Amino acid sequence: MLLILLNSIAVHTVHVLRAAMLAQTRAPLPIRTESPQGPRILLLVNARINGKTIVPVEMALERTGGRVMRVTERAEAEQLVRRWDPEVMVLLGWSTTTGDWLRHLQFASRQGELPFLVVGNSAGEEHEEANAVAALEVGAQAYIPSGMGLGILTAQVCGLLKKLRTQAPARLVQEENLCIDLVSLRVWILGQEIHLPRRLFYLLYYFATHLDEVVSNEQIADILWGGKGTYLAPNTLVVKIYRLRKILESAGAKGWLETVHSFGYRFSPPKNG
Repeated sequence: MLLILLNSIAVHTVHVLRAAMLAQTRAPLPIRTESPQGPRILLLVNARINGKTIVPVEMALERTGGRVMRVTERAEAEQLVRRWDPEVMVLLGWSTTTGDWLRHLQFASRQGELPFLVVGNSAGEEHEEANAVAALEVGAQAYIPSGMGLGILTAQVCGLLKKLRTQAPARLVQEENLCIDLVSLRVWILGQEIHLPRRLFYLLYYFATHLDEVVSNEQIADILWGGKGTYLAPNTLVVKIYRLRKILESAGAKGWLETVHSFGYRFSPPKNG
């Protein structure tokens, strides 16, 4: 009896394993194409959205190759707009107060021209149309109805990112003292080319696009580690800043990166060469 029971268990186990393998073959898990330095996409989810809807939308955005940061609170979204500097914002769901919030965000934020699009959340055709009109009137690049396939969302975001890349200048120049080429990933200080590791390159780029602004340790951690909110020991940040300072000093840019005690750091190149 014991042998028969053991044999039955073994046969059942084999069938379960085969079924699991077959299920994986029929429905493979989606492949994430997120790039460590891909475009930054902020996803703001309305509190009324069904949880089952959120993951497919997030996956559709990740297929663009971007880094997706998902939040559910508007206050948190405002902080990320200032700190993480997203290139595109996607709103999952629309409410009667969304339009006023967006107007306030565009008025108060340095990122007043932050492009955004909306994914609908209303099953009623009448409400869907009204929401679409309200979103487009407040400046949305597109409104994707709730019943439309998420492939449309991926295509819309890819098209928007491509348009932004085409319109954005390839170089950043600050009065002949600083040049950062985002195409060749090269940096010149006072006419001299310097070589930076990848993380320090993007940190310097952030500093250069936020001249004379105080950048906190939390912001630097977000920049260095892709906005994932990773905790870094204070010594890690100190070492990164120290390395960047030494590289700048070797190119004659001593004093450009200032320490603002108890607040963070400020990048202030001289106004004239």
